[in-house]
Amino acid sequence: MDGVFLSALLPPLKDLILGRKCRKIGCPVVRDGFGLLFNDGILVLSARPDSPGLWWNGTGGMVELSSPVWSHHLEGAEVRDLVQPGADRILHIHFRSCLLYGTSDVTLIFEATGRNANVILLRDKDNRILACHRKVSSGKSRYRTVAPGQVYVPPPSSGLSPGSWSSSAELSSSIDIGNNSPALLYKMLEGVGPVTAGALIRHAEINEKPLHETVMELEKALLEQNFNPWEGPDGPLPIELGDGKPIMDPLSLRMSVESTGIRNDSLEIWTAILRRRLSFLRRRLISVMDAMDRLVSPEKYRTWGSLLLSTADNSKKGLMEIELKDWNGCEHIIPLKPFRSLKSNAARFFRKASNTGKEQRNLDEHINHALSEIESLEKSLSIAPDLTVDELEAQLRNHRKRVRDQDDKRRRIEAKVLSSGWRCYGGRNARENEEVTFRIGKRGDLWFHARGYPGAHVVLKLDGRPDNPPGETILEAAVEAARNCGASSGVIPVDYTRVQYVNRRRKGKPGQVVYTREKTVFVDLNKLS
Repeated sequence: MDGVFLSALLPPLKDLILGRKCRKIGCPVVRDGFGLLFNDGILVLSARPDSPGLWWNGTGGMVELSSPVWSHHLEGAEVRDLVQPGADRILHIHFRSCLLYGTSDVTLIFEATGRNANVILLRDKDNRILACHRKVSSGKSRYRTVAPGQVYVPPPSSGLSPGSWSSSAELSSSIDIGNNSPALLYKMLEGVGPVTAGALIRHAEINEKPLHETVMELEKALLEQNFNPWEGPDGPLPIELGDGKPIMDPLSLRMSVESTGIRNDSLEIWTAILRRRLSFLRRRLISVMDAMDRLVSPEKYRTWGSLLLSTADNSKKGLMEIELKDWNGCEHIIPLKPFRSLKSNAARFFRKASNTGKEQRNLDEHINHALSEIESLEKSLSIAPDLTVDELEAQLRNHRKRVRDQDDKRRRIEAKVLSSGWRCYGGRNARENEEVTFRIGKRGDLWFHARGYPGAHVVLKLDGRPDNPPGETILEAAVEAARNCGASSGVIPVDYTRVQYVNRRRKGKPGQVVYTREKTVFVDLNKLS
């Protein structure tokens, strides 16, 4: 629902509820619905993200809301005024409520702002939020926080308000240069959404008049409150614009049409995910099939090994390949590892012969799994255009959850229990070193690193023990750091200190640190089994 159409709903809505008392507050049988029962019917406010809107029901049932704050302030309260700030998709319903301890002025704010749609109950004297349909934390929005007890901050303006359209040089110049796109209009004009913007452009083209003149007609109707609600091809409009038919009772029009913009965005994201996965699986299937074609049979490996062992000088090295005849006179060009002898190459072929069957079974499993998933993805891709917004969003939520679970599984660093019962954690790369040192490691834990080597960070956890680890445990943790430093032999100096004395290197890469107050132990890799 565009804001300009909400402006057309305001006059008939005032006739219905202005000066009337709200008898009951409840939840009608619609998703994200909020209902206010008056003598003649129910005003339904739908904060559904894909299609927010309001309409008037003559009859209908409601269930109680979970929070009693709504009914405490609104049941029995009288509607004092209805205000729409500018032409935006926001409606303020001002109430005078009679409480046991006196009267109180509250405002019910309906924000029909797409995916951020909300219903908020506000105390007028200090603009404090008493209750809200949907909480908005600072993690979700940098602009404002919506929660009970917070001071209400209205959403940012969506563009130029009516009254400034005709005087806007920026709007006039943008239209004059021929930039007649719907995106330009609904980004610059408050209350004008994709439905109204498209109707304005089509109306100007059909009547062969300048677009700026059509925009001024809409502005005049908004300022003079001279509306003619109209059902266009794409949705409801405040005045007659293009093809369609008049709306006799605009408040009975239930906004059940899904928001095209939000649905298209979700559909585009979901199909892109499916196509990306499908492309990856097809490339993988081709590579696996190529590997299957290159696979040498176990019989050929055994023949090669037998031929190599039957040569006179099977200790010879340095050959890239050799040509030999088998017992039936067939020639074989046998590829070799030049740094190995013919005898060693023969042993390698016999090992390959025993493993080829297993490799072939693994490749068959990969091919069958890829074909099955490709079939499932192609089916999902074919039915994606028929999914509703709720179904698309559910698919996206499930996909994001799977990705998070996979990331958590990859990032999980297992603890190693030392012989004395103490636990230690070691990183295998720069990212894991960063996590071990600054997330797993806590104040008081011991941190180990092989001095002069780009190796693992190891953290020995104290786990709340009041005593310090014994020397044998410290040596075991130092051995873990030495073994993962990249060196294969020699005496490795391993520094260790408390985690609080380890800091990230300024402007350094992940895993690069500086440390102080260290001590050193020496680990002889030659003596380790």
